Order: sequence, then C-alpha cells, then structure tokens
Amino acid sequence: MGPEDRTVVQLLAELQVDGPFGVETGRIAASTDADPQIPTAEPSALPRSQKYFAQSGTVQLRITKDQMEALRRKGAPGKDVEVIRSFKNAQNVTFSEHCPGCRRWIHLGGTEHEGQCFCGQNYRVVFDMTPDDWSLWQEIRCMDCGVALTMSLAGSGPNPWHAINGHQMQCAVCAEKRVADQASESRPKPGARG
Repeated sequence: MGPEDRTVVQLLAELQVDGPFGVETGRIAASTDADPQIPTAEPSALPRSQKYFAQSGTVQLRITKDQMEALRRKGAPGKDVEVIRSFKNAQNVTFSEHCPGCRRWIHLGGTEHEGQCFCGQNYRVVFDMTPDDWSLWQEIRCMDCGVALTMSLAGSGPNPWHAINGHQMQCAVCAEKRVADQASESRPKPGARG
C-alpha cells in the first residue's frame, strides 16, 4: 500500500493525534518552508495527486487531495478556520496568542475549543504543540493592547475588565477608547444634512 492509499485512521495515527479536530490541511505552497518529512521539491515537480498536506503540532505529511477531503469530512478544519496551537503543562499555565486575521489577542484557555474572534475570524485551539513553547504569552490579555489581566474579573476597581466573548477580554482603557470611537463615528459630520 502506497502513501496515497492511507485511510483517515492511518493518517491520524501518523499525525500522532486522536482525532481530526486540529489537523490543518491544505495545498502545498511554493514558498512554504517544508517540514523535513515533506520533500522540498517545488510543488510543480510533485505528482498532481500529492500537492497537499496534513499537519498536527508534531508532524506534517504530504497527502492527496482525496485524503485531504476525507479528513475534512471527518472534522478537520477547512481553509476558513485557523488552527492555534498550544500545550498542556503541569503548572496549569495558560497562554494567549494573536488572531491570525486581525492580530487581536485570544486567550487559549485550558481546553480544546473552537471560537470566533471579535473580527469574525473562525479558529480552533488545540493542545498538541511539540516541543513545548514557553515563549508564548502567558495568561489572559486585553484583546487590543495585550496587557495581562491583573485583577479579579468580578472586581470593579480602577481598571475593570470587560468580557467581549468566551475567550477575549478588554481592559477598561481600551473599552473606553472603543466607546469613544463608536460615539465619534455615530455623530453627524459638520455640514451634513439630516
């Protein structure tokens, strides 16, 4: 059996994941820095059926278009969903990462999940990153300015935080700026007719 005959179960085993939730798939781009497991030949030199990839936080494979479509039918994200990778650790430290669409901060939390950024970008958070990357930004951060959450979410002290959605927060300074920006946009322009 050749690589083009692998089943979804075999692909998931090779990718070292239990399911397709966080398996990125797509077409191999000419400018992509290839993983050592993928030949570095130009995509135009590859057989037509093998110009696609599947990747977990550990492994990247060259696959066929049919295999990519089979993975997506089983739940792998499509090209409209970005995968954000993190890792579990004994200290229970959580991390935040930039949205691939707008660069706002998204808190990755402690469980795999899917969500939508404030900008509308769909994403999935998976915990399969190998090796562990301790350079990721730790804890919850303001989605706009990136300042770390430093007070209780229940508190109403001098800098209360505002929940925007399930995994994005905004500090009081950025929330006030957003309200002021919205107010200035909704005011009639001088000389405009009503």
